[in-house]
Amino acid sequence: MWEHETAVELYIDRGKGLDRENKAIFDTLAARKAEIEKVFGEDLEWQRLDTKRACRIRKTISKGGWKDQEKWPEANQATVDAMIRFEKALKTHVQKLTIDNV
Repeated sequence: MWEHETAVELYIDRGKGLDRENKAIFDTLAARKAEIEKVFGEDLEWQRLDTKRACRIRKTISKGGWKDQEKWPEANQATVDAMIRFEKALKTHVQKLTIDNV
């Protein structure tokens, strides 16, 4: 349940009518899944969402959510740690994306 979790995510949605571009971006990143997950240090959730316009790459953190006030310090620390690792794992790959190569 979302009220007991947090998450970090890259949501890929270039806008209306760009479904194919979204999937191409996702596929380009997914081709580097092993390298990205190695840098992140854990498995990620790769959601191509074939019946939707957008795609996402995410990590759900089950240390507590907005309903678990007593767990906020631990949940916040885990989320910040995951965000730092997530950016590190994805940044260079996202920066290399161009319309020509997706």
